[in-house]
Amino acid sequence: MVSIFFLDEVDSTNQHLINLLESEKIEEGTAFACFHQTKGRGQKGNTWISEKGKSISYSIAIYPGYLSARNQFIIAQTVSLAIKSFLDEYTKDISIKWPNDTYWKDKKIAGTLIENRLKGDIIDYSVIGIGLNINQDLFPDILPNPVSLKQITGIEYDLKELVSKLHSKIKAALEELSHGTEVEIQRYYLNALYRRDGFHLYSDGNGTFEARIRGISAIGNLILEHEDGKLKDYAFKEITFI
Repeated sequence: MVSIFFLDEVDSTNQHLINLLESEKIEEGTAFACFHQTKGRGQKGNTWISEKGKSISYSIAIYPGYLSARNQFIIAQTVSLAIKSFLDEYTKDISIKWPNDTYWKDKKIAGTLIENRLKGDIIDYSVIGIGLNINQDLFPDILPNPVSLKQITGIEYDLKELVSKLHSKIKAALEELSHGTEVEIQRYYLNALYRRDGFHLYSDGNGTFEARIRGISAIGNLILEHEDGKLKDYAFKEITFI
């Protein structure tokens, strides 16, 4: 297995990997982990905030040339399922909040940021960043619904040991994807979604409404069925979970 390189401190493990990829060819599966990330980034300009020495920041680089740019969301689905599988070993009630946050019940325990560089209609490289709340007891008030694994289980964890297990899960999942398991991954992802069953409250630019999840489009949009039976696709940031 390709080594995991541990950093004492870094602004962003994703940015660290991207800087390397832009300057040299590195081995597929190269990963960096840090327990003190000073400028963690999330989806669409969001930030990832974590306490020093309490949580995991992890990034891995892959070269998924077998995937078309249009199908890049399958990477997010694959990684989300791997994170869920990893956390399922420690607790119950883990789900995936579309598009790729990881929830325990109604609280966020992990976030993922995937940054793809495209070359024509294929993905030249992909940097997959994961932030996991592990031993943190207190969170800033600006975070709406965080939770850590320690808060759930009451147990303090060895971060390096967990990183190694997470790395194994991610590597195995990505290896399966490269063998053409997209249909199975999409099915498992849909079944693992937060709010998978029943009608729930959402809001968009037109107001608040109730709807239920009916699927995921080819490009990763969330397909909701409104109470009147109409289906509508939503891109990330076009809809809010209430």
